[in-house]
Amino acid sequence: MRQTTRYLLLTLSFALITYGLLAWQQINFSLTALGHIGTWEFHPVLIMAIGLGLLNPTLTDFIGMQNLNPKNEKPREAM
Repeated sequence: MRQTTRYLLLTLSFALITYGLLAWQQINFSLTALGHIGTWEFHPVLIMAIGLGLLNPTLTDFIGMQNLNPKNEKPREAM
């Protein structure tokens, strides 16, 4: 179950980054609405930031799983 959650988070992060890039391209890469706090919509840059924020811990967790010893006790220390 934990591995499935990791893959879902990885998929979600790539989807948010992709959507953010495509939506930002639709508004011609404009940053004019970025500072408007009263709007109901997120600016595509904020959506990309959420995707990038999810990507880093998920990839770190995957790398940590790669460094487990055969008995799955503790991660090996980096050399």
